[in-house]
Amino acid sequence: MKYRYCCIFLLFSLGSSISGSLLAQEQLTSFRAPVEQAVRHNKGMQNAYLENQKVALEREEVKGKFLPTVSLHGGYGYLNSSVDLDLPTHHLPITGINLFEGSQRSNLSTQIALAGVTAKQVIFSGLQITNGQKALEQKFRAQSLMQEAGRDQIAQEVLFSFDQLMLLREVDVLIADSEKRLNKEHQKVVKAIDNGLAIPYDRDKLKLAMLELENKKAEVESNRELLYYKLQELTGLDKVDLESVVYPLSEIILALDEATVMNRKELQALEASQKAYDYALQKEKGGKLPLVFAFGSVSYLNAFDSRFTLKDVGQVGDVKMKTNHLQLAPNYAVGIGMKWNVFEGKTHKSAIERAKLDIQINENKLEDTREKLSLLQRKTRADYELGLKKIGVNQQQVAIAKNNLHLASRQFEEGLSDVTERLEAENEFYKQSLSYYSQILNQRNAVTELLKANGNLYDTITR
Repeated sequence: MKYRYCCIFLLFSLGSSISGSLLAQEQLTSFRAPVEQAVRHNKGMQNAYLENQKVALEREEVKGKFLPTVSLHGGYGYLNSSVDLDLPTHHLPITGINLFEGSQRSNLSTQIALAGVTAKQVIFSGLQITNGQKALEQKFRAQSLMQEAGRDQIAQEVLFSFDQLMLLREVDVLIADSEKRLNKEHQKVVKAIDNGLAIPYDRDKLKLAMLELENKKAEVESNRELLYYKLQELTGLDKVDLESVVYPLSEIILALDEATVMNRKELQALEASQKAYDYALQKEKGGKLPLVFAFGSVSYLNAFDSRFTLKDVGQVGDVKMKTNHLQLAPNYAVGIGMKWNVFEGKTHKSAIERAKLDIQINENKLEDTREKLSLLQRKTRADYELGLKKIGVNQQQVAIAKNNLHLASRQFEEGLSDVTERLEAENEFYKQSLSYYSQILNQRNAVTELLKANGNLYDTITR
């Protein structure tokens, strides 16, 4: 693993021997492995993916409404009923008999078993299913784009953390060089004191400066540990792998025409959402149309152990009848049905109005986002160009401070200046050198801000 990450960042060390400033494509692609690992490791990205899968399942559920539904049913029951039937009386003139005179009472009891299969399929849904499916497809695309948008932020955090570590490496070098120079001066002062050419005050001032360097070293080490812990949390990589990442801290030069091409996933997500809301509106309008469906069924019915009693039938009295079974099988039924909600109060109208409001709200968000991103484009480009100019100024400041340090060292050796002036020159050189590397860090951060503002940071790294 360690060997692999050393290979990944080999381009940095090679590039530094050729030029201090490399194109962004040559520098940033070297971060591909840790950035991709950080994206995979991020729990927020994982949850966003899972949430989007719920939309995919919902889309498949809506798509499945065009498929037939098949249901099985069956049952058993016992029926006992008393019947009282009163028909109009009819008189037969020839025979003098009255038919249906009075009411006829009877009793029925039977056991019933039934079973069947029913299938139903939507033929026409008023385009509600079709538009609903398209709306969910656009919602899925919008959420996928928002998930991708989060990758730029993760990539920037990883890059900035590594850059901070490289800044601490440069601070280590500055402290070590300063410590070496002060040790040399301290030894000279100690000898001079022994020879009566210097006073203990000079020695103590140098000692205090050296102790201050020790304090800075402790701060650097503490910050380094925190940064490694942060990177472990971001990427899920071991500290050993992270420690193998080493490269020179140098400015990044962008090809601005390519870097400033707007590719923000948030804009694309809002555009996809706009299409989703349009389809949702068409879906609600389709509710005015009827729902047409086809159906078919096959069933079995058996009424067995049936007993039927006619009570008080003339001179016969009660007439009792019994059947072994009454079987209806198979029973077939096929046809086409329609359901048309002609009036639903204000439910349908309110749903259409809500869909129109959603469209207007999303349009406002889209326009507002375009305006803000346009301003952000200008700001990040100005910050990038300013960062390069500041590096040039810092380089001159470091050169002057270095020259002053050299002069102060010679004058101190020759006794032309005191230890305070010597330490002031040392501190000024350290300050200007640190300011220079801090400005490089800021410039690199301005590069990532510019790429992120245009939605190109992650794509540039992983290209």
